[in-house]
Order: sequence, then C-alpha cells, then structure tokens
Amino acid sequence: MPLTALRRRPETTCTLALLLSLLFAACGGGGSGSSDSASTSASAGSSSVGTTSASSASSRNASSAASSSAGSAAGSSASSGASSTGGTASCSALEGRIRITQASLPALAAASDEYTPVVIAADGNGGAGSLIAWKEKSASQIRVGRLAADDRQFSSLLTLGGDEVHSLLGHSDGGGALMMVSDDPDIYSSKYCKGSSTPANAACQKMQLVRFGSSGSVVFNTTLTDKANVDSEGALFIWWYGHTGRLGWDGSRYAAYFRSAGSYARPNVAGEIDIHAGDTLRMVDASGNRQTSGGWQWGCSHSWSIRLAGNSSGWASFCHGDAYPNAMRLQLLGSTGSSGKTTEWLSGSDATTRALGGVVSDASGYWLSYLETTSGTLRLHLARFSNSGSMSSDQIVSGATGIDASYPFRPWLAKLGSQLLLGWKSGGKLMLQATDSSGTPIGSPVASSASISDFDEFVTLANGDVAFAHAGSSGTVSVSRVQACN
Repeated sequence: MPLTALRRRPETTCTLALLLSLLFAACGGGGSGSSDSASTSASAGSSSVGTTSASSASSRNASSAASSSAGSAAGSSASSGASSTGGTASCSALEGRIRITQASLPALAAASDEYTPVVIAADGNGGAGSLIAWKEKSASQIRVGRLAADDRQFSSLLTLGGDEVHSLLGHSDGGGALMMVSDDPDIYSSKYCKGSSTPANAACQKMQLVRFGSSGSVVFNTTLTDKANVDSEGALFIWWYGHTGRLGWDGSRYAAYFRSAGSYARPNVAGEIDIHAGDTLRMVDASGNRQTSGGWQWGCSHSWSIRLAGNSSGWASFCHGDAYPNAMRLQLLGSTGSSGKTTEWLSGSDATTRALGGVVSDASGYWLSYLETTSGTLRLHLARFSNSGSMSSDQIVSGATGIDASYPFRPWLAKLGSQLLLGWKSGGKLMLQATDSSGTPIGSPVASSASISDFDEFVTLANGDVAFAHAGSSGTVSVSRVQACN
C-alpha cells in the first residue's frame, strides 16, 4: 500500500488535502458505507440518556469516550455555588450549579485526546456517583473504579492491560462494561505492524468489550475485531486511523460501535492490499457472544466521528463521513441490530466544515447537536429526529456565537434533569446553555472554566446531573459537574 499517501488522522482532524489523498489513494473508497444497514436507537455515546439506568431492560445507558486520571494526592474542588456532594440542586442560575473537582486517583492519566480520553458513566447502583476509567500515563494499563458523589473519593474495581479505553457504562449489579484497545499478536504483519515503513510504527490492535462485576472480577472479555492477518483481504482491526468507540446496553444485549480499519484487495495489483478507514457495529449478548446478525462489518467510510443512542424502539447510530457517504448520517436499527431507515444531511459538503456533537434519546426519538459552517461562520444546531428516522426540527442556537473554528472542533450535549445541556467552545472557554425539554434556551449562555477536550464527553448521571472528566498534561484528572434542577 502507498504509505506515503497516508497521515495520522484524529477523529475530526483531517485536512482537505488528507481527505483527497485518502479518498483516492490507499485509504480511499475501498469499502462502501452500508447505507442500508440499520434501524433504530442506541445508547448515547457521549451521554447517559435521561430515561434510564444502564442495566434495566426498559432503558438504555451508554457512555462516551472520556478518560480520567489524577494523582494520588487528595483532590481539590472549585465551585460556583454547587454543593460538594452532588445531588439535587435548587433551580438556581446555571453558573451557580457548576463544580470542578480534582479526583483523587491512584495513578496519573495519559492526557485527554482522541486515543486516551477519560471516560465516565452513571453508576448502575444509582445516586450521584459515577464510574471512571482511564489509560495510565506511563504504563499500558487501564484503571477502572468508582467515584463518590463528591467526584473526589475513588474506590478501585479493576486494572486491565491495554492501551486505550473508549466507552464505559454501569450495570445495576454494581459492575459495568467498557470498550478498550490492546495489541493483537494474532494478526501481526511485519509489513504493516510496528515496522519502520509504517506510519508512526503503527500497532495492529483489537477492540475489546469487557464486562466486570461489582467486585471488579472480569465476567467476559470479547474481541470485537477479527483474527485475520492484517496483510490479507477482509481483515478488520484497529490501526493508526482514528478508532473511537461508543457502547450501549438494552437490558439483554450490547451495541458496540467503533471506528475500524479494513484490508481490501488493491485494484489491478495481485497479492497486495490497501487499508481503508471505516466503522463497525457489533451486537453482543449478555454472555459476551458476538451475534451473527445485526449491525455491520463496514459502515461509513471514511468515518471521522461516531455517536450511538437508544430507546425502546431500538438503536440509532450517527456518523460523520467524507466519502461513503460524504455527509452526516443517521442509521436506525431494531433492537437486535436489524437494518432500518437511513437519513443523510449536509451531503456533498466539505467534511472539515462540520462536526457531530452529543446525542440524547427519549421515548419518541433523539436530540443531536452538531456544527455546520455557513458563509464562513460556524453555527451550532440542535436537531430532533423521530423514531422513524426523519428530522422533525433543526434549529440554530442563536446564543452560540464566536464558536472556535480552528479544526478540529465539536459541540457537546447531554440530558440535565428534565432539561438539555448544550456546550461549545468560544475563545478557548467552554460555554454552557440549558434548554427546556423542547430545546428552547433557558437564560443566556454561561462561560465555564472547566477543562474539556474534543474527545471528552458530557455524561448524564443517575441523579440527573451532567459530568465530564479531563486529564491534563500533568496526568491529574478534573471532574466537572453541572447539577440538575429536579
């Protein structure tokens, strides 16, 4: 494969030149998007949706890529009036309900970026606490544990050998599940894996789904990628291309959506392969068995960003594509992952001028935030999709002005009690805006000093609060919380 045509591309960090080179060279259009594969909802990638607890059969809960880590010294806390223990807040002004705490964790974290986010999730036991997972700063280890409602006190659950963690959710038994990346020697190719000619000595890795119990014991560890050698047609694996993931649970099965790499025969060159960038969605039962039907092997290509959410009607996946399709796409799936309606918008637009935000589900559909460039200016949209897949509304958030336009960029969204919470960056600061349940803004945007990267996610906790975690270059982790008005 013509490796000189390739460059490392973060989830939302592709230049137009890279787009063209990937499209027509080694990474380009080798796999077509499965525009006909899906049918209904999945758990929120970047937020735990407000209708549910991750493990009840009547609800969906998922987490997004976020990783967190902090030093073992006692954490510190800063707030603008929020209580020190989480919990229900009186309905005071939004700026008075924001709290930033340094978590007291047993190991430093790798700095938050596309490959090492700090992920948090609602605790399946309920309450104002959370689960947290992160990649250690100086070791190939994933730490997982529970944070108390003060966002500082930590109790360890388990440590796993691995290089990245991308999604986390809690179960009602006190345990949970996560998606993680680690090396896979079974697929090693000297030509494409950790060789001097490969980009950044690229590893060839696997995506795993790990379920753990309340004591931290591993219930199962399922490989979601395949076992064919990288240098063979049809191989599916994790390479140096972006590989974020989103995880959902409906009470009986998981939906695991992740960005992947695939090997395809090079046109007119016998025995050679080209490696393409796309995404994959697996359905996995409660015992960790990959299902033979539902989901897809190869979806959007190239896939710059993915989201997942769910409700009682099924699952909904969102992708940001640059070729197959060159659009934003919603793909609906039934509860078992069977295919359903596809909706695309912003078709044919420059992929570097748009970005997915967060997704929130409720009984009748989905809210999605996204950014679009119009006449040279970034605009924040809050769109509403029905369970049938149609976009029933698409409003521009007028208060979101001066949005930082240096690529990559993205907005955020989560359910905040009975409200929604929007986020975006302006002047390098995180701006927050609450809306009512119909998406109508409440008050004016509020500037926050909370730290967040483009790959950290807003997550709804069991008590309705919104939290997100971020690891700085020092390895300490801050947990920011916006208290809900209930």
